[in-house]
Amino acid sequence: MFAELKSRILKSTLFGYIVLIVVGLGLAGWNALDAYYAVAGYQDFTQLAPDEIKNQLVKVDLTDNFSYYLEQFKQNTKTGAKTTTHRYYVIWTGDENATDWRYMTIKVPVSYNSRMDKMSENTYNEIASDPITFYGKLKKLDSEELYYFKDYCKDSGMTDADIEEMTLPYYIEVFSSPVSMNSIYILLFAVGVALLIWGIFLLAKVAGGSSLKKLHRDIADAGYTEAAVESDFRAAQSYDKKGTLRVGRLMTYYIQGPNARAIPNAKMMWAYQTTVTHRTNGVKTGTTYNVMIYDEITPKGHTFAVANESIAKDMLTQINVTLPWVVVGYSDELKKLYNKDRSQFLQLRYNTCEHTAVEPSVDQPVSGDPS
Repeated sequence: MFAELKSRILKSTLFGYIVLIVVGLGLAGWNALDAYYAVAGYQDFTQLAPDEIKNQLVKVDLTDNFSYYLEQFKQNTKTGAKTTTHRYYVIWTGDENATDWRYMTIKVPVSYNSRMDKMSENTYNEIASDPITFYGKLKKLDSEELYYFKDYCKDSGMTDADIEEMTLPYYIEVFSSPVSMNSIYILLFAVGVALLIWGIFLLAKVAGGSSLKKLHRDIADAGYTEAAVESDFRAAQSYDKKGTLRVGRLMTYYIQGPNARAIPNAKMMWAYQTTVTHRTNGVKTGTTYNVMIYDEITPKGHTFAVANESIAKDMLTQINVTLPWVVVGYSDELKKLYNKDRSQFLQLRYNTCEHTAVEPSVDQPVSGDPS
């Protein structure tokens, strides 16, 4: 029993935990370098050699640019009007002492247009400009951006060989708020690490058998020996394909998330079926069948999903004929009595007979409609 439940829980949760670990690893790994620079400080862009330029956070005190070649717009969906949000300016790598440099791009918000255009004019006229400090992330140009960048270079007189030798297909995406972006990178990294640790913890917990701890406690609290319960579990009637929702003579067994649990039948008070019809835009999309079980330990009830109405009725019928102290079936009057006058509700069946499961007989009457 215990080995079987452990194996079933491991199989049912393994994929989810692996996904959790992979997502956490990916999120942490993807943002690790950015989080590092966000904490330790941005890399000085001018100190990067061309072969060192890759996806990373950089700071640049820009003093030169060679005009822009591309604008990014946002469009009003109602009026169709376009508004410029960013411009792509051509810059070069390294500082004034660099012997190995390349042309590449910086993408800046439109608020910098006038200052960048003035800097461009000064660059062409060999006039020094006051530096503009930018913080951003190095990214690779996509195919469209690269097309326009190469087009600009060709208009400037470069050949394909020149472009290959003298340019880099990267750009600096300038942050409007470095502080906000730093917070995002650190948060994403932290969330990734948390997901990774949580996934490993849950997987180790299930693999180590911790998923059975609550079941062992349920059995002990009910006053049964584990040997008796194991025998009861084997003889119990199953009501799901996995064989984990079972009604025995001593206990009702189920799996809740990553934990195996059991309800002592002697504490069971009420059971009935609920049916929920799901609709999308008025069209029926499906029906969910549940068996509700209320017991003294969990008076707010348990909800057990079953495949169809027939299985729900079979489960309730078994409870009705083998556990005579349980009220089976639903009515508004029963609900009102259960919620408002529990002692009177228990007088219906719970307090009227010994709480010992009976063997069902062919001609045994069914009390109420188990639905």
